[in-house]
Amino acid sequence: MIRKFVLSVLLKYILSKEAVKKRMSNVKELLQGKKTYIVAVSAIIGVIIGWISGTLTDVEAVKAIFESLLAMTIRNGIK
Repeated sequence: MIRKFVLSVLLKYILSKEAVKKRMSNVKELLQGKKTYIVAVSAIIGVIIGWISGTLTDVEAVKAIFESLLAMTIRNGIK
């Protein structure tokens, strides 16, 4: 009985609009200025996986990695 009450109170707090807005603003602050780098590093990881599996040739892999690094460089230049 007490366990259900505690769980219901916790769920109400976790799912309240104010709590969700606060968590989302914290996530936005955390990711501010880092999203481009996260996407570029993810692209590089994907290229490496594609190259290892044989989907990409050596030239295509180098080109894609260069483009990802270029995106990070341009992003850093904009700051």
